[in-house]
Amino acid sequence: MKLNYYIKLLLASLIITALYFVSNALFFSDTSLSAASIWGVLSNLLIVLLLGLYVSHSSLRGLKLVLAVFSIYYIIGHFNLLIEAYIFNVTDRAETTKEMFQGLFVVAVFSPLLVLLLNKWEGSPETLQFKKRSVFSWIWRIALGMFVYLVFYLAAGMILQASYPDLMSYYAEKLPPVEVMILTQFPRGLLFVLIAILMLRTLKLKRIQKGLLIGLVFSVIGGIAPLIPPSEFMPANIRMVHGIEVGISNFLYGMALAYLLGQEWLNKNSKEF
Repeated sequence: MKLNYYIKLLLASLIITALYFVSNALFFSDTSLSAASIWGVLSNLLIVLLLGLYVSHSSLRGLKLVLAVFSIYYIIGHFNLLIEAYIFNVTDRAETTKEMFQGLFVVAVFSPLLVLLLNKWEGSPETLQFKKRSVFSWIWRIALGMFVYLVFYLAAGMILQASYPDLMSYYAEKLPPVEVMILTQFPRGLLFVLIAILMLRTLKLKRIQKGLLIGLVFSVIGGIAPLIPPSEFMPANIRMVHGIEVGISNFLYGMALAYLLGQEWLNKNSKEF
């Protein structure tokens, strides 16, 4: 890729950082510049690199591409994370609501800017045709994808708990009832599945490449990047181990969904397989 492309991505990461600064002033009355800003730029750069890859290889253009970027970034990088934080009493209702609106503001402003920066606003979208799949086939695959998320989630949590006892000290008074924790993962898993379907059906890549990108989006945007900046709600050691846990489990889950939900192209010149 040309150097100009990477300069644009760096600019986009600075734009996100500026948007967070503005939104902190709007929603939290915080106008301070701290060390968190440096880590925030790194976090945002990782996010932009992955969103940039999606935009560059997407069959969509214009407003449809903006909506796709918005959905991926907000659902994976904000909504799903904040629901988890609220369930585990890391943030309270008021804080969660403010962060939901902050994320909505940042992502809504940033998504069209990224599409414009990468010159993907103009032009006709490409139609990707896939082999037909029956309604029943979609239903059992989506249901299985939700269940697999619960399996990955519980397995990662148990491994982390067994290997890092300090985790339970932090969550000693934060753990929700087991049934609440488990039931919450099904709608969260459904959101991951829907985003995976969106990416699978709009990316002009081979299935293994789609799987890698989906895994990285789930892993980095949905876990690692948001845990990089210092937070008053979670100490550094807990953020680090969660970053490793979510990074690995979400990446593997994304790859599994690409295999479970992927479809063969019907396009004559396709190099899908």
